Amino acid sequence: MRFLVLLILFTLFEVSLGATRTWSGAGSDNNWQTPANWVGGVAPSAGDDLIFPANASQFSTNNNFFFLTTFRSITFEGGNYTISGNPFRLTNGLIVNGGSQTINTGITLASSQTFYFAQSTLTTLGLLSLGNFGLTIDGSGNVVIGIISGSGTITKSGLGAVVLAGANGFNGAINHNGGIFIVDASIPNSPVTVNSGSLGGEFGFSGFGGTGTVGAVNVVRGIISAGTFNSPTGILNTGNLAFTSDGNYLCKIAGTVAGSGHDQINVTGTVTLNNARLIPLPLNNFRPPIGSAFIILRNDGTDPVSGNFLNAPEGATFAGALNTAFRITYQGGDGNDIAITRINKAISDFDGDGRSDIAVFRPSSGTWYGILSSNNSFFANQFGVSGDIPAPADFDGDNRADITVFRPSNGTWYLLRSSNNLFSAVQFGAAGDYPTPEDFDGDGMSDIGVFRPSDGAWYSLRSLTNQLSVQQFGSVNDKPVFGDFDGDGIADIAVFRNDGNWYILKSSDSTFYGVQFGIGGDLPVPADYDGDERTDIAVFRPSDNPSDADFFYLQSSDNSLRAISFGSIGDVPVVADYDGDGRSDIGVFRPTTGTWYLLRSSAGFTSVNFGLNGDIPIPSAFVR
Repeated sequence: MRFLVLLILFTLFEVSLGATRTWSGAGSDNNWQTPANWVGGVAPSAGDDLIFPANASQFSTNNNFFFLTTFRSITFEGGNYTISGNPFRLTNGLIVNGGSQTINTGITLASSQTFYFAQSTLTTLGLLSLGNFGLTIDGSGNVVIGIISGSGTITKSGLGAVVLAGANGFNGAINHNGGIFIVDASIPNSPVTVNSGSLGGEFGFSGFGGTGTVGAVNVVRGIISAGTFNSPTGILNTGNLAFTSDGNYLCKIAGTVAGSGHDQINVTGTVTLNNARLIPLPLNNFRPPIGSAFIILRNDGTDPVSGNFLNAPEGATFAGALNTAFRITYQGGDGNDIAITRINKAISDFDGDGRSDIAVFRPSSGTWYGILSSNNSFFANQFGVSGDIPAPADFDGDNRADITVFRPSNGTWYLLRSSNNLFSAVQFGAAGDYPTPEDFDGDGMSDIGVFRPSDGAWYSLRSLTNQLSVQQFGSVNDKPVFGDFDGDGIADIAVFRNDGNWYILKSSDSTFYGVQFGIGGDLPVPADYDGDERTDIAVFRPSDNPSDADFFYLQSSDNSLRAISFGSIGDVPVVADYDGDGRSDIGVFRPTTGTWYLLRSSAGFTSVNFGLNGDIPIPSAFVR
């Protein structure tokens, strides 16, 4: 009996204070117990630390130690190893510092520990059994776990990605604190806490997602989504789903079918939103046709969704990425599902109905006047002083134009946000600058920006990163114009030169091109006249001769020229989408009579008397 106790103590001592053995692969076979396969000609023993270097005579190895022999740790310094043979246990972790490693046999945890995967590494673990021990996965590398079992807690840290491909009775908790965690397995009894996630990075975003089934999910902060690496969109099944106000649901949209085309979360239990942020993100430049509807969250039973997404109560409209806009309902599907519908996005749209509103800014009193197209109601708002330049745009992402002025005298922007009616002032620009608010980063919110003729540079404060961007493009006499000429949903920088040349810097690939279209004295009026979601090059050349054309535009859909007689000398062009069909309508404002004449692409001709001589029509705020 005394001998047995001493033997057990010796074995424990050996496991805790083992030697370090480095693989060479110089033997005649690939077995771990062959001494010639290890530096120094000594095979490892239970409790040793095993190192697999970047250079070895052979990278295919076989663990022929007894079933579930315990080693202290395993480190891969590089190379592309394959580990086969008998399963083994670890007490102090797995480290992958380089290469692509494949462990086809099983690993069983003998204590709580950390697996570390360095940047640019890829590791495949065939079988992983946690027992009741905790596992922390750290580092910037990526790991795929074929089948997982046990009840221990997984904590994900670092910037890397983890994929759980399959499971065998795993019911441990998952704490996501960094990088990407994807569950494609069925683990309905595993609760998930999401504490991390952001847009950007190696894979475009980080957060928690997958196409499998998990238990209750609590999104404390960061992002939950669906889909996996092989299928960017997918359906994720959860138990109760709860967000805090710091949580985000990133819903990727690449088609109209749930799963294969767009993300969907299926919830069995309760749904609590708490003003979390909804981020609909078109993939591969896909922008769904106007009117397309998507059920992005299915809620089982009849219980209603509790709360709503940030700034998105029932029926609200909001801007999405890549120049899209949506309307939301929490009563979609069978009555308690969350659905969004693509709607039109229009300039000078103060009520968010997808149609441009007739509106003017009166410099003499600094007052904005308008007629809301949704209910034909009148509004007036004193905001600005004489000398201010109106610069309306959607700075808060609710698909409604915010009343905004740029004051050249002090280079300050004054904004009244439509989402919360809060006022803000931002010093950005100088006297002589042209205000150029547009969505230059594709996040669905306009960026504060100016074009400075004195140095031919564009300055913008990107809303996505809150960072300054400077792009030199243009010269002192150029007129800044902007639009989405390449159809990628992000505003392009462009200028119109007095010799009739357009110079455009495409955001999609940062390439530059020029087009000769127009003559000196023309007013540039770029807009999407043909509804293909690309801005068309266009000019307004007023004439009093009815036989002469006033509007000229080059349709991007077929590169054909269109010329239309509409307007007179002294008229101000007010091109916008007044009927909400996704095509810009030709229109003019006649200051002498305060009359708007509109040739709507779907609804036909109309005229409206609204405004006075000296007013600045809002749809022409950026026509120079």
